[in-house]
Amino acid sequence: MEARVALHLSKPMANIVRQSLSDRVYDHLVGLLASKTLKIGSRINPRSITEELSVSRTTVNKAIEAMIKADWLKTNEKGRPIVSAYPPKQAGACALSFDFANQTDSSYEVILERIQRGDYVPGEVVKERPLANELGVNPATVRRAAEWLRNDGFLIRLPRRGWRVVLLEACDIKDIYQVRLLLEPLAVQGAAHRISEETLDELERECDLLIERGEKATVYDRRTADQRFHRTLWESSGSRVLADVLYPLVRKLMLITTVRFRYGRTARSYEEHKQIISALRRRDAVEAVSQMRAHLRTAMKCNLDAWERPPSVS
Repeated sequence: MEARVALHLSKPMANIVRQSLSDRVYDHLVGLLASKTLKIGSRINPRSITEELSVSRTTVNKAIEAMIKADWLKTNEKGRPIVSAYPPKQAGACALSFDFANQTDSSYEVILERIQRGDYVPGEVVKERPLANELGVNPATVRRAAEWLRNDGFLIRLPRRGWRVVLLEACDIKDIYQVRLLLEPLAVQGAAHRISEETLDELERECDLLIERGEKATVYDRRTADQRFHRTLWESSGSRVLADVLYPLVRKLMLITTVRFRYGRTARSYEEHKQIISALRRRDAVEAVSQMRAHLRTAMKCNLDAWERPPSVS
């Protein structure tokens, strides 16, 4: 249950806890399944859900991924999600109690989406009142959403000026990758003995799709797919702690890769993913760890090089 924290305007709020909106979308969809509003074998259309519930496509995709992992959904031969099982009837209450009209949640999603797409670039100042007017909400609502994003590591509070998008430097990028180089091999080692062939098939299909699309795929789509690949391996490791530690670090990297990521590495990056997948299929943990380390070192070098060069002018 989402914690309700009083808003004190005289001093900064600390440690505001929120339930992930993707978790709430998950609960809502599970409720629809429990009430049998959605039928076994019927296709789940992420775009329709996005429009119906007024949330981002990213949020809906995360909820669908969680439902596939829980075996309520599965993917068909085209990789599209379809209903595969019904949860207990008690879960039906979720569909009735869910409220997507929460303005703070909506504001949070809008700001996060703009940061991750590069509409708000690192170092840019976001003003509460103009954004509140644009979204048709109270400035206090924007402030609360911004506090959530501050806790997530995306914004910094500027007294009497608004909020600044975190500006990562080369040393921050290097530090994040150094932590990943320590922890992700542990996750891959665990995943080698636990990840299912079905999950590996799904990851490989997405790799093939991104390689085929190449530079036609947006930077945001490529980085989102990259994040999904790594997160799936963490979640398959059997260690919730590893996933909890790694997820915010990798998501923060989108602050720089969404804005400055250079075209040209798409195929290479996903070919490296496929090498990791191949080792996991053979249940060769040693090789999978070796491939992951090589992949992370290459990614670190490319991202550091990209960040230290000025943006190209088109």
